[in-house]
Amino acid sequence: MLHQFLMPLLGLVAGSTLRPVVVALAVPAGQPPSVTCPTCSPLPAVSLKALRLLAPDGRCRACRTPLGAAWLPELTTAAAFAAVAAGGTSGWYAVAHYWLALLGSGLLLIDSAVQRLPDALTLPAAVGTFTLLTVAAAHHEHGSLGRALAAAAAAGGLFTLLALGGMGMGDTKLVISLSALLGWHSWQAAFLGLLVSFLLAAAVAAFLLVARRGTRKSTLAFGPFLIIGTLAASLAYG
Repeated sequence: MLHQFLMPLLGLVAGSTLRPVVVALAVPAGQPPSVTCPTCSPLPAVSLKALRLLAPDGRCRACRTPLGAAWLPELTTAAAFAAVAAGGTSGWYAVAHYWLALLGSGLLLIDSAVQRLPDALTLPAAVGTFTLLTVAAAHHEHGSLGRALAAAAAAGGLFTLLALGGMGMGDTKLVISLSALLGWHSWQAAFLGLLVSFLLAAAVAAFLLVARRGTRKSTLAFGPFLIIGTLAASLAYG
């Protein structure tokens, strides 16, 4: 019970470190990451100064110009950590969940804002996930590293084919990590994660069409649905 109370608080702290990364990477494809205040002199891109902690209110420390939504990264990460804690996972497998909850929160916000999943987060997500699952296997935790690798390969192959039809390669890189995490538990969990993701995306797309807020040619960021679908499957099989 104490664990489920403390992890959302830890998520708030982790989200504060995530905020400058989200601000830096939430730029259109092809543009270098940077934190630029439209009022102050632009800060240098990808520097320690540019990635310094930003206030939770999302405003520039110098001139108070808004640089992002107030408390959004913090609350998103806190909610993700709370969901993982509610799932009841433990050991190194739980650490893998929290790792993806942290980076996944950033990817969800960035993809929702500019429809891109930057390598700066998807690649560390993959490396960290496979490393932590390997450590979990070394400690003989319940699960299967071989199944996790197989699920990641299967999902990666599927999404590579979908990328040929127009889906972004960022989704392919992200789904490898997410499917490995669920595949460690079972094939059913990995399948459910993808199923929920596609059903949620279809429901939102249908709503936007009915509400006339989109057309059949409109694009929809799929990364957030993958992350939410993974959390849902993790809770269902926790």
